[in-house]
Amino acid sequence: MKTTRKLKLTIIGDEETRKEQYKIIREEQYQQYKALNLCMTLLNTHNILNSYNTGAENKLNAQIDSIDKKIEQAKKELEKKGLKESKVSKLKETIEFLENDREKLKDEYLNSSKFRSDIDEKMKEMYIKDMYTVVQNQVNFRARDMMSLVTQRARKDFKNSLKNGMAKGERSLTNYKRDFPLMTRGERWLKFEYDKDSDDILINWIHGIKFKVLLGYKKNENSIELRHTLHKVINKEYKICDSSMQFDRNNNLILNLTLDIPDKQNNNYIEKRTLGVDLGIKYPAYVCLNDDTYIRSHIGESLELLKQREQFKDRRKRLQQQLKNVKGGKGRNKKLSALNKLSDNERNFARTYNHMISKRIVEFAKKHRCEFINLEKLTKDGFDNNILSNWSYYELQNMIEYKAKREGIEVRYIDPAYTSQKCSRCGYIDKENRQTQEKFKCLKCEFEINADHNAAINIARALD
Repeated sequence: MKTTRKLKLTIIGDEETRKEQYKIIREEQYQQYKALNLCMTLLNTHNILNSYNTGAENKLNAQIDSIDKKIEQAKKELEKKGLKESKVSKLKETIEFLENDREKLKDEYLNSSKFRSDIDEKMKEMYIKDMYTVVQNQVNFRARDMMSLVTQRARKDFKNSLKNGMAKGERSLTNYKRDFPLMTRGERWLKFEYDKDSDDILINWIHGIKFKVLLGYKKNENSIELRHTLHKVINKEYKICDSSMQFDRNNNLILNLTLDIPDKQNNNYIEKRTLGVDLGIKYPAYVCLNDDTYIRSHIGESLELLKQREQFKDRRKRLQQQLKNVKGGKGRNKKLSALNKLSDNERNFARTYNHMISKRIVEFAKKHRCEFINLEKLTKDGFDNNILSNWSYYELQNMIEYKAKREGIEVRYIDPAYTSQKCSRCGYIDKENRQTQEKFKCLKCEFEINADHNAAINIARALD
């Protein structure tokens, strides 16, 4: 399983060394930006020329093949016994019509062959086959291996652009910006180690550059998990894949570390035991087992997260109001910077909270030896409810999925329809069953239970 971790880095060295090495990184990023856009231009030019020459010929050939198949099919129909005279006459007319069309297309093909420029083939021979060398002559990378990374990425992105509708005009050609993350090789370029004099984690990179990973407060839950992950990287338990680095809004250097984490074999589970997870309003998550509904738990408090989000909202309103009163200059730039920083802080808070919830859900499933975790299938838009729309439940589901996979627990998605209206005892469905946000009482069997608990049971048993 591949996953990505964001690491905040700083270069080790005196002020002059750090300044020079940061300059090297930015220069490599700029050269990469030029090389990627040049590759994309060459690939697109060849595609256009190919469509004009070879592409047109291929289209004619395809039309001729299609007509040949129709003629063959019509001739087989003629060989059948007992056909009416009118049917025979119609089939012969069809064959004659198709043969005339075929001859016209063949003439068109021969004419296009006479006048074809072969410029697409020349373009391919001169620029596309050895795009590595062509682009290398136009840019100045310090690391020679950067060229292979650039050409591989450009070819992959161009192929995806064509596949996703660029040829039909449904999307435009990929255009790389100057701040596009700097690609970096995995284990060849990123060598993790512990500092000999402390418990800091260091990275030896190319060009003699050495980074220190800034992990934050040691007792912070995210910091502990990250240290645990990097410890496994250093011990070669996790494989480092090709990654990237970039500068964020605050000019901090961020490494997007891509890891290949081997999946665990969950041999300790109870067969078919499933944990149902209901994502709700009062509690971000309510969990329950399918085979023992008394084993349940709520995770997180909505009041806690909503209070924090309201604080962010009020702060944003104040900053936006202040921006209206500042026409320009340093004052406006300062307020814009504060607004961007607030957005980053809010996003980090949401991500941290989702990490906490997803971790506790997977730990609960692991503790009770679950084979599966059932989740409602949500979209990126999440819920219609105003409270829930302010929270990234889609991100939470993704976190639950990859953390469960690491523990060998399979995540399954179920249709969310009626999970909150269905009685978990008798199966009767009615929207009036859920009397309040917290109370569920079945109108048929009069079974009473906490509404979130009832929904979690239905989700856990959905695929039984």
